[in-house]
Amino acid sequence: MSEPRTFKKLTLNDVARELGVSRATVSNAFNKPELLAKEMLERIMTASLELGYFGPDPMARAMRRKDLHEVAVVFHHDLRYALTDPVSVEFLRGVATELDARRLALHLIPQTGRRGDLNAAFQTTADALIIHDEVVANLIPQLRAVRKPLSVVDTQVAGLPSVQIEDRLGAAKAMDHILSKQPDHILVLSMPLADDVRAMTQYTRDSTERAHVSAERVAGYLDSLNRSGFDRRAVTWMEVNETSPETAALDALPFLQPLLQNQRVCVVGMTDRMVLSVLRGLEECDWNKPVGMVGFDDIPEAARRGLTTVRQNAHEKGVYAVRVALDQTDSVCLPTELVVRDT
Repeated sequence: MSEPRTFKKLTLNDVARELGVSRATVSNAFNKPELLAKEMLERIMTASLELGYFGPDPMARAMRRKDLHEVAVVFHHDLRYALTDPVSVEFLRGVATELDARRLALHLIPQTGRRGDLNAAFQTTADALIIHDEVVANLIPQLRAVRKPLSVVDTQVAGLPSVQIEDRLGAAKAMDHILSKQPDHILVLSMPLADDVRAMTQYTRDSTERAHVSAERVAGYLDSLNRSGFDRRAVTWMEVNETSPETAALDALPFLQPLLQNQRVCVVGMTDRMVLSVLRGLEECDWNKPVGMVGFDDIPEAARRGLTTVRQNAHEKGVYAVRVALDQTDSVCLPTELVVRDT
């Protein structure tokens, strides 16, 4: 998951050698196309695309001209979510910290949900891109063709620099902790899942090529469950509206009520906000309580309420998102940590 880039970068020389023309001719095709005959220009551009060369290194060119002014962050939800969700706020604080140090401006491009179309990313006038969104397969060629410094966050695209956390390992640690409570039934609160990822939870598919947050955390939970031999029929997967995770209790509490009467029940969630919603709802009910509850993120409220969770450093992730994009460093995978508290 944390593999660095291995995609070999082609150069002007490679294209020139392939076409049997001078380096200057290829350079003119990208920088001064008006100097070339139409036939030559089309020949060079067609061959370049076929070879996987999309133009001179934008970062090197930008650094030579010292013309970096603005970095765009394509964010996976709307502005309200970006500016109120604790993990998102910490991520953007990290981005802002690094941009301030470089005297660069921030352009925040909100989306209406994960798996957005990324059109705004391709149209922005910003000098560099941070894609904090799931990248669907049909958009990968367009993203690779972007002639700007960029990084992708919380996902992985072959040939592009990424910043991720140990989602899969962290989720496995969370489920290991839940299993240590010897539950009779486990409720998993998840983000909305793509069809292929949902098939994994239904055991009709073993794996997926996706390397995004929800897929990685599902894979981590399943790794732990499969190692333990826990009865798959005693695991319920419940998808939660990610833009309003506090609504998790609306569906979870009616489901939990009959189970809690005579079973040892545990709740594990892909975010703290989902699990905290259920925890708050249970405090208002005169029911038996789950024998274990584990979230993910370690937001401030998790510590205040004694919620066991998986800690990630969202601020550091934001800092690295800028560094990986602008400094052309290798991809980064940041560690996660199980924080055991009262639940």
